[in-house]
Amino acid sequence: MMNGGPHLGPRAPRARGGEGTGRGNDGQGRRAECRGRASRPRRACGERFGLAGRSACMEETEPPAAPRSPPQGGVPRAPFPVLPDLPAGPGAPRMVGVEIEFGGLSPDDATEIAVRCLGGSPAKAAAGDWRLDGSTLGRLKIYLDTALRPEGTGFLAETEIAIGRQIVPVEIVTDPVSQECLPDVERLVAALARAGAEGSRAAPLYGFGLHLNVALADPRGGADLPRGALAFALLEPWLRARDPLDPSRRILPFTAPFPPAFADAMAEAGPGLALDALFDLIDAQVRSRNHGLDLLPAYAALAPDRFAGHPAAGGAVSARPAYHVRMPESRLDEPGWSLSYEWRRWWLVERVAADPPLLSRLCALRLRLRERFFAGSALVAETTEALGSLSALAPDGGPQGGQAG
Repeated sequence: MMNGGPHLGPRAPRARGGEGTGRGNDGQGRRAECRGRASRPRRACGERFGLAGRSACMEETEPPAAPRSPPQGGVPRAPFPVLPDLPAGPGAPRMVGVEIEFGGLSPDDATEIAVRCLGGSPAKAAAGDWRLDGSTLGRLKIYLDTALRPEGTGFLAETEIAIGRQIVPVEIVTDPVSQECLPDVERLVAALARAGAEGSRAAPLYGFGLHLNVALADPRGGADLPRGALAFALLEPWLRARDPLDPSRRILPFTAPFPPAFADAMAEAGPGLALDALFDLIDAQVRSRNHGLDLLPAYAALAPDRFAGHPAAGGAVSARPAYHVRMPESRLDEPGWSLSYEWRRWWLVERVAADPPLLSRLCALRLRLRERFFAGSALVAETTEALGSLSALAPDGGPQGGQAG
């Protein structure tokens, strides 16, 4: 950690404990690179930003490369399988932005770790507010996640940051990156955890989140959005049952389930749900962005004039043609949890969205059980049966359940 202020700037990564040194005795260590060494797409993550030299994320091996075209009926083994090509869009390359919250580290500490892991040039905008440019992942924002963050950099401002971060998370936000770069984000998350970063369940009031901003397969026309929204609505109760959210996340108003009437109406429309019809349903049923899947940024990007009349217009919604996946927790300090774990759960949503017969079966299941009291256990059991081997992408019991299986 940084004592007596930040020590950021152009310098060689320093060894600290086991970080950045590898496990060999060759004097230099076998530092793995966020940019990758063997795979051409992995090298492109760093080369895109003109990086030279090596960055130490303290990993010994590269994850296996993701398959470009996973089998339609199979479960991909890659940690970060490439998103399925949906019927009405180019499919790839699709960019992904990642936002992760955590405690236990100051913004200065987190920035220093990011520099050692990803390279780049840090700049401090204010107390608790950093920008990292030219990293393996492009630009990162690292800051205390509060609107009350002070604007100055003096002693008083730094003291306010030190007090505030006892309950307010530090957040790291990436620019959109290619899917091939997600292992680099994973390395950063692992490095933060090794340095003492705490996740959502480390304290009762934390409630920290991990957000994925996944570009639409059809960013201009939004043709994939109705099926993507439908697939999430059908799977959401099952996903929440397979790995229940921490009570703090359930109490806080940021990741509420979709309104039942909204999910039911989409199920009634089925896989043929039209984009305008989806917007009609959003106007009638979805009043804010605070759901497990936030559809409002995509709505605002695809139909800005129409969205201007929505109650959430003019608020915190940032228009972008992307799925804003808000449901995952940040659990970076828990054994077994990873960015890959949450990515595979989202991959399942898109895999179901690309399978109209499976979508239709899940729609019929929801509509058949919606009037039954205490239908939750039946819905979970029958959804698992309908998914078959794909259910392994969201292990029962969470990350530890997946390891046990």
